[in-house]
Amino acid sequence: MARNSDATLEYPLNPAAVRVLLIEDDLAEARFLQEVLKGAPRCRFQLSHAKRLGEAIAWLSQTAFDVALLDLTLPDSSGLDSLDVLLYEAPSLPVVVLTNTNDDALAVAAVRHGAQDYLMKRSLQQEVLVRSLFYAIERQRAEAALRHANEILEDRVQARTAELEAANRHLRQEIEQRQRIQERLTLAQNAASIGTFEWCVRPANLSVGVTPGSIADMMASFSDSWPWPIHPDDAERVSQELRRALQQGQGLRTEFRILVGDRVHWLTINSSLICDVETHSERLLGIHMDITDKKQLETQFLRSQRLESLGTLAGGIAHDLNNILTPILLVVQLLPLKLKDMDPWIRGKLDILEASAQRGADLVKQILAFTRGVEGKRFALQVNHLLADIRQLVQQTLPRSITVYTEVPEHLWPVWGDPTQLHQVFMNLCVNARDAMAAGGSLRITAENLTLDHDSAQRHLQAQPGLYVRVTVADTGTGMEPGVLNQIFDPFFTTKAPGQGTGLGLSAVLGIVESHGGFIDVQSQVGQGSLFQVYLPATFEPSPAAASPPDLLDGGQATVLVVDDEPAVCAAVRTVLELHNYRVVVAHGGQDAIALVSEHPDTIHTVLMDLMMPTMDGFATIPLLKRISPDLRVIAMSGLNSIDAVARAEQQGFQGFLPKPFTHQELLQRIQPE
Repeated sequence: MARNSDATLEYPLNPAAVRVLLIEDDLAEARFLQEVLKGAPRCRFQLSHAKRLGEAIAWLSQTAFDVALLDLTLPDSSGLDSLDVLLYEAPSLPVVVLTNTNDDALAVAAVRHGAQDYLMKRSLQQEVLVRSLFYAIERQRAEAALRHANEILEDRVQARTAELEAANRHLRQEIEQRQRIQERLTLAQNAASIGTFEWCVRPANLSVGVTPGSIADMMASFSDSWPWPIHPDDAERVSQELRRALQQGQGLRTEFRILVGDRVHWLTINSSLICDVETHSERLLGIHMDITDKKQLETQFLRSQRLESLGTLAGGIAHDLNNILTPILLVVQLLPLKLKDMDPWIRGKLDILEASAQRGADLVKQILAFTRGVEGKRFALQVNHLLADIRQLVQQTLPRSITVYTEVPEHLWPVWGDPTQLHQVFMNLCVNARDAMAAGGSLRITAENLTLDHDSAQRHLQAQPGLYVRVTVADTGTGMEPGVLNQIFDPFFTTKAPGQGTGLGLSAVLGIVESHGGFIDVQSQVGQGSLFQVYLPATFEPSPAAASPPDLLDGGQATVLVVDDEPAVCAAVRTVLELHNYRVVVAHGGQDAIALVSEHPDTIHTVLMDLMMPTMDGFATIPLLKRISPDLRVIAMSGLNSIDAVARAEQQGFQGFLPKPFTHQELLQRIQPE
């Protein structure tokens, strides 16, 4: 404390006037202190007196003071509470406590509460008071400077900490970014099946200029990253390419097959030749990439091109076959009309001939449906009738080593579908079953009505709760492995030898079944056969009532121009129309048709014209006919009953389309005005 210090005073500051706030209720004490300070050497004190704490606080709100002298016994406050209130109102004001009590504990408490010094009034001397005041001011300023320095230091520490945190955050982000880049690179390499390799193609002990051995001989020097043997069929070719590359001082760039377990993969490699001058060794350093999928796509593309070519060929053959079948059907149906008292035996043979011709027409339609697309007709049909035809057909075509069992009840629910397409589905399944039983076995075809509830439908991906007809085709053949079972519906996937299958049969089956709103379930085990279950939604909607065949009205000597390059078709059509009182004019090409319409524009009102003819086909002929006779009714007929052909005929202005082969009823119905 200042009162206990007897060191020589060294005034730390010498302001012009030190502003002192004296808070003392005793006027005598106040005058005494004022007189003590007035005579202080080398410093002038400007004293302001407040009798109460409230008055002092009012002074502080108006005037700035350098130091305060506080008596702890005041009328409106006493003890250390006065000090607390004063410092609360003026936290930066140095305070020296004055008291008449010589109490060390009180002195220590006052200092702890924030006072800068503690003085006894009774033994107060000028030197001690002045020194205490300056000490309080300096200490307060030192504390303020220290606080300011601490604040600056804290700000700098916080700023540096923030910089370090930002740097660490940036470093972590950069590390994470590099890790992501590395992960992407690894993922890209894995996705692209890319790897690296290093082959020792010329060891140090092999003389320069000496050609290394075969590719198989070098496999011992391959690194651990190359554990796969090269396919034997490619080893010699790769060895020759390697020799040429080394002779030319180049890296090896080629494609070949490798054996990965029991599977064959395609690889492409791109490498550089690295030569060690000191050891005279040579190494191929490069990358390899799995191109099995690319090769498979190339193979599928070639197959699809071949299939497209076959489709074009099949379309041409179908057109010719339909031209052949058309007169057969027409003549078979005309004979009973001409020969009223026909022998039953002859009539039966004609029925067989008609059924065979119609069957041939249906087979041609199936070919066109697969290669070109034919719009099928769907109606409510009985599956048991369709399966009866399948049973008869497979029993006639399957080898005798295969036994066919069928269990098809008569009360099956009807389904809404195209009989031709469903026929194709079941025949494909039976043919696949036959191929799986090369050594013989049994083929079982069953059908049943089935109700799928919500829980049962959840077991199948595309199933919906409802009523179904389930047709099962089961065989006792070789069965399939799980890996094969997962791919059987993929287009172009086949387990047959090259040239024995296109891989499109089951893909077409799945497409047809799904287009009918159904789904397929397959179960198979190696050595135990396969089981295909086809689910078709049942329907109880009646089929549109088949329009009763209209009365085949008398032609009334109306003139019909028949245009076809096939004489047999023209002759058969002419006979049918003339039998029903039509006048028929025949043209064997587009040019003849134009000449006849030009010659008889008012007589010919209907033209039945083939679309595919040499020199000038039907599409090229109709605009010229319409120019000659705008009201002319032109009906197209063609053995190529494709969706595109029908749509194009409608766009060109044909008023109808008659697909070959057709019956005499279909011909007469189409010819009659609508």
